[in-house]
Amino acid sequence: MKGRVVHAEHATLIVYDYTPRTIVETHKHTVEQFGVVVKGSLAMVVAGEQRILMVGDTFRIPAGTAHGARVFEEMTQVVQVFAPPRTDLPRPTTEGPVTKT
Repeated sequence: MKGRVVHAEHATLIVYDYTPRTIVETHKHTVEQFGVVVKGSLAMVVAGEQRILMVGDTFRIPAGTAHGARVFEEMTQVVQVFAPPRTDLPRPTTEGPVTKT
């Protein structure tokens, strides 16, 4: 999984590229998260409820809510926004954008 991170004053945007069959273990954030699938498909579990997300599908995860995902058989790209901004991610440098792997 790779992510391109953009930090703003009131939110963080990440474009995640997931390889086929990636599993994102259940976890929580202290911030709200929402996004859209732009390529591929995945199963996302939010607060114990599973949804199958395909291109164009959106999701919202309230702050503090347990969630995880399983990518199906193709590369999947998801654009995600976190608000307020995530403080646990690297900040950009003068050398270019931040890439999270």
